[in-house]
Amino acid sequence: MASVPVSHLILFIASLVIAAGVVGTITTGVDRVSAAVDDAGLDATEQLRTDVTIISDPSAGVYNASGDQNVTLLIKNTGTYRLAPDGSDLDVVFDGAYVRPDATSGELVSADGANAWSRGDVLRLTIDANRIDGSDGLADGDHRVFLSVNGDEELFQFRVEGGN
Repeated sequence: MASVPVSHLILFIASLVIAAGVVGTITTGVDRVSAAVDDAGLDATEQLRTDVTIISDPSAGVYNASGDQNVTLLIKNTGTYRLAPDGSDLDVVFDGAYVRPDATSGELVSADGANAWSRGDVLRLTIDANRIDGSDGLADGDHRVFLSVNGDEELFQFRVEGGN
C-alpha cells in the first residue's frame, strides 16, 4: 500500500518539473517577441519621422558647377527626425550604381556648426562623379540620383549637355 502514494508523489514531482520547464520556455519566447515588437515600433517611428526633399533645380547646373566634375544637390530635412550633419545617413544610388560613402561628402549650409541635420536645415551633398563613373566626368545625357534614408526615398533626375 505504501508504494501507491510514493508512485503518485514521484509522478506529481515529475509533472511539476515538466510544467516549470514549459513555463520557462514560454516566458523566454514571450520576452523575445515583446523585445522584437518594441524594436519594430522604434523603427516604424524613426521611419515615420524621417522625410527629406531634394530642393535643387535640375536645370540650374547641378553637375560640374565648381569645375570638379561633382554633382551637387541641396537636400532639405522636412521631417522631425534629426540626421547626421554630414549626410552619412543617406544611401545614394547614381544611375543604378550604389555610391560608396567615401565618394560623397555633406555639409550643412543653413546651420553653422550644428551637431545634427534638423528639421528645416539644408544639406549640400557633393557626389564625386569621377569615383562613380570611373572616367573623367559624366557622359552627356540623362542621369538619376536615388536617395534613401530610414525608408524615405527621393529621386532626382538631371541632364548633362555638352560643354560641362
